[in-house]
Amino acid sequence: MPRVFTGKIMIPADKMDEYFQALEEAEAKRKPFRDYLESLESEFSGYLSQKYTPRTVRKHSHIIQMFIEFLCSYTDVEKLEDVTKGMANSHFKKWYRRKVWDSSTDNDIKVAVKKFFQFLDTEKGIKNEKAVSGLK
Repeated sequence: MPRVFTGKIMIPADKMDEYFQALEEAEAKRKPFRDYLESLESEFSGYLSQKYTPRTVRKHSHIIQMFIEFLCSYTDVEKLEDVTKGMANSHFKKWYRRKVWDSSTDNDIKVAVKKFFQFLDTEKGIKNEKAVSGLK
């Protein structure tokens, strides 16, 4: 079952090099998944631009870019189908409020993520009922 990583860790000074090496290896391992998500976000932006104003498209795209960062850096999800409703809803909202300082409200976040999963379902055939059910 996919997990969300939270909390703080203590790294002894003599282990910093090992930590940075492990961090680089983890980022390299996640790079194909990140690239895939970024290409989906780019297509999502194009999809939104057909229906909404540029300001709305920028807002939703920014939130989804942060959602990608959250998934790639703070979870062990390897497929979009494995994203749980907690990850897409409460965990992401808490993370967003802590890490991103902008004027987006909880409702803005919920709407952007919901539209992203609806786009994935209708345009890409990627279904995740669990995540969508948490965004109602």
